[in-house]
Amino acid sequence: MTKTLNKACLCAAVSGTAFIAAMAISGDAQASGFQLREVSGSLQGSSFAGMSTQTDDASQMFFNPGSVGQFKESTYSVGSSLVMPNVKLKRGSFTAGGLTTAAGSVSNATYGDMGQDALVPNAHAVWKLSNNVNFGISLTTPWGLVTDYESDFAGRFFGTTSSIKTANVKPVLAYRFDNGLAIGGGAQIQYMDARLAKAVGYGAGEGNGDVTGDDLAAGWTAGLNWELPTGTRIGASYVSEITHNLKGDIKFDSAAKAGGYRDQSAEADVTTPEYITLGVAQDIGEKWTVMADGQWTNWKSIDTLTFNYGGDTNVAAFAPGVEDSSSEVYNWSSSWFVSLGAKYRYDENWTFRGGVAYDQTPISDEYRSVRIPDSNRYWLSLGASYKVADWADVSLGYTHIFAHNATVDHSEDNIGSFQGQYESKVDIIALQAKFQF
Repeated sequence: MTKTLNKACLCAAVSGTAFIAAMAISGDAQASGFQLREVSGSLQGSSFAGMSTQTDDASQMFFNPGSVGQFKESTYSVGSSLVMPNVKLKRGSFTAGGLTTAAGSVSNATYGDMGQDALVPNAHAVWKLSNNVNFGISLTTPWGLVTDYESDFAGRFFGTTSSIKTANVKPVLAYRFDNGLAIGGGAQIQYMDARLAKAVGYGAGEGNGDVTGDDLAAGWTAGLNWELPTGTRIGASYVSEITHNLKGDIKFDSAAKAGGYRDQSAEADVTTPEYITLGVAQDIGEKWTVMADGQWTNWKSIDTLTFNYGGDTNVAAFAPGVEDSSSEVYNWSSSWFVSLGAKYRYDENWTFRGGVAYDQTPISDEYRSVRIPDSNRYWLSLGASYKVADWADVSLGYTHIFAHNATVDHSEDNIGSFQGQYESKVDIIALQAKFQF
């Protein structure tokens, strides 16, 4: 009785701590676009192969609500991923336009690391409600982006700081049939906070503008997980779009206000994309499992980002008309993430994982920006899990991401033009703890 009570108290404490941690908004996108997959230490070790089929711990419910129905016991999971990107501008040039003549022209510019390290927390739980019905909840940050340049960056008139941070709560109800098929579905309740900053010019000088906004919105998710007698598992899931109506303001520093820029309220719509995940896993004997997954993300929802302002943001006589809105064209397309991995159960305590993945960017060369100089990526991952007790285990995953070089080419009337060549790589370390009773 005392042992069971201690486990229950520990799991309750972990759940409370995990809830607070997961709601701490963080983000640094390391999947394509500004998508974050860093929600599971166990899946990190296989490059997220098995994300639609595996049920090693509750963190895997994030990708497939159908997997919630496969858990035989109430299970808790809490973890965090340390994301360490390294993104460098190797060659950059800027040619001034009518509003940026004070900046002059720049050639052969370089820039250190504009990527920001981030600690991305997550927490998940599954409760047994009956023999066939389970309830789960997942607390994550599924979308995120933080890029930050210094004030002397050659392309500063096209972007300096870019930040998208989210917190997502996903409650799920799942039912398991006697033939091994489990289906699940639920809601997504998502908070988004966004910030876009850049330098602004007025001919004889320059300053800085900063637009921010936030919103709470909702969507839905559904999926299935089927365990067959042959040791085969099949998974499929769908996550809907969520449209955020961001409301906030645009503010300018004193240098920009000297050139006629004025603070105003601001509003914009941002739609996070829908995505579909499909996967299959096969046990080979008692020790090996091979896994393959594909995820299609419909980034076409990221087309043109338009901020509408409460009034004219530049009252100077030379300003081109009334500036009561601004737009950035993204014109992204859909993309695929494909992963292949294996799991080896060494003994009753140790499990080892490995995996590779191809992560396609949704951004074409024509529309790549200084805010997200994204390119196609390749993942290489290793991981391990250790059972520290019959009711608890710990998973550690590591990923190195190799990225193609990326070219950015901006040109805008009155602002000028910027061309740059970027190199990037990413290291990720993920830790996950599981408790069940």
